[in-house]
Amino acid sequence: MFYRKFSFLILCVIFVITGCARRSYVAYHDVERTNYVTIKLTSGQVIEGTVFKAEPHQLVVLRKNRTKRNVLKTSIREIKRKTPVYDDFGRGISEEEIQSVQDNHNAVIYGIGGGALSLGTSFFIGSLVGHNMEEGGTVLAAAMAVGGGLGTLFFINAGKAKDRQEAITKIQEKRRLSEYRKKQVKTEKKSSEDIKRLIKQEKEKQEKLREEREEMLRKLQETDKNQ
Repeated sequence: MFYRKFSFLILCVIFVITGCARRSYVAYHDVERTNYVTIKLTSGQVIEGTVFKAEPHQLVVLRKNRTKRNVLKTSIREIKRKTPVYDDFGRGISEEEIQSVQDNHNAVIYGIGGGALSLGTSFFIGSLVGHNMEEGGTVLAAAMAVGGGLGTLFFINAGKAKDRQEAITKIQEKRRLSEYRKKQVKTEKKSSEDIKRLIKQEKEKQEKLREEREEMLRKLQETDKNQ
């Protein structure tokens, strides 16, 4: 009975830590390209993936197996969406792009350090609680299992959250740099075009002066002949 209660507690806390709090129901017209959605159809089927294209009459969803699925608006019962992520220019960042950049170094570090801390804390608390109890050993073991396990899980998730945020920051910085380079290229191109235009104008000016000199010489020659 004691273990059942702790097992139930473990499941509840795991659900809270890893649950669906990050996803919320949204209206069809609020769904955008790159959004990660879970769609429940009127047939009861569930489709999950990244929105590849959002059209007035249908959504094209890129699923985890890299296949695309056209989902008619009329066949949708409800849509849950993971909180969208954007860059500095208001463009969406897809989950696939985040995962392609994300590593797990913080999750590993947090998991090891947090697990050791949680286990030590659980041992201390379990020892205090079970000190004068007949089931002291059971209480200590359960406290270490629950506290150590949940603590480790909590720290791992915290590490994953940091890894995810670092990946998002990398993508944002990469896009920012890309835009900066595009502007530089445009500026350089514009400068190059300005220089070419000035050179052309100078050539035209020199050509005009040459023609004027030739005209003056021609007139002088005609004058000399007439004299």
